[in-house]
Amino acid sequence: MYQLPQDALEYVLACKEELMDLERTLCQIPAPSHKEHARAAFCKKWLEDAGAKGVYIDEVQNVIFPINAEGSNRLTLFAAHMDTVFPDTEPMPMTEKDGLLYCPGAGDDTGSVALVLMISKYLITRNIQPKDGFLMVCNTCEEMDQTGITHVVNAYEGRLKEVYMMDGLYNQVVNWPVAYQKYKVSIHAQGGHAYLSFGNPSAIQCAASMIQDIYALPLPEGCKSSYNVGLISGGSTINAIAQNVEMAVEMRSELESNLNSLRQSFRDIVKKHQDMEIYEIRVADDGSLPGKGDVDEARQEKINEKMRQIFGQYLEGKTIFRSGAGDLNIPASKGVPGVGFCAYKLGRIHSRDEYIDLESLENALRTSLTVVLSCVDD
Repeated sequence: MYQLPQDALEYVLACKEELMDLERTLCQIPAPSHKEHARAAFCKKWLEDAGAKGVYIDEVQNVIFPINAEGSNRLTLFAAHMDTVFPDTEPMPMTEKDGLLYCPGAGDDTGSVALVLMISKYLITRNIQPKDGFLMVCNTCEEMDQTGITHVVNAYEGRLKEVYMMDGLYNQVVNWPVAYQKYKVSIHAQGGHAYLSFGNPSAIQCAASMIQDIYALPLPEGCKSSYNVGLISGGSTINAIAQNVEMAVEMRSELESNLNSLRQSFRDIVKKHQDMEIYEIRVADDGSLPGKGDVDEARQEKINEKMRQIFGQYLEGKTIFRSGAGDLNIPASKGVPGVGFCAYKLGRIHSRDEYIDLESLENALRTSLTVVLSCVDD
């Protein structure tokens, strides 16, 4: 059983209003991916005002607060991402109704940023020195390309013992990273008048054939995998044979080896259509995330069990353990065990009417602080 000391319980109760106000303040600081500068500056100053020493903003705008980290090669990383999926650079609309705060990005992941700050304040004001050192991080670019967490992991490569990504859905724990690959495909064909040039090569016909081949692929065995053609555009008018088509292809798998198999199958489909010598087909890498590396499974299971117990103590319902893609992929690909988790209630994520349950933040602080303090002497 993981128990908070009385002082920590009193801190959670005393900070309830401050935590909710912090959430409101953060929501009004725009932070689109790669443009998190204002939110980063706020977080750094907030930590310094709370008494943090040594907090810094790195080259990609991550806010990093090391605690007893100098010389340690067994650091524990706690991180929440500052960026939102929305491009707005002006404050976004924010309303409250029936205890819910509505604002784009309120739950994903602004609530977790507020928690990282409040937990850091507790550690600062109680002068808690974790045995192996902590990194308290508000990172950038989770919604775009993982630039932020990649920079942190590379900067501390070989020095991370385990990681806790504070991001996700209520009472869910991501403990297995999903690898993915995205492609942009451009197809050019001769085209022509739909009636007078009937029979000329069509870019749409080529795309349809490629899509049919993709969806006929058998999935690799051994884990969950998927493929999808999510976007397609092209053609110019109803009575013209299409000269150009673009489409977006994505493949995912819980095992990197299975994703590699899907990659090869896709390349074979592309080559088959290129070899017809009637279409010009270009494929561009549109981003990828690596899968899990050589993680210490005993350590990972210990983390899983700890999360099961702590969430079971504080949260409603049965905790869901699942796979997912995000910042966790980066340290996991380098063999660092860890999880992603969320302890507050939220909804309609990635939409303009996203919301967070403000009342649930108190218990989320209680839960997340228990997770952090469980690592102090571990």
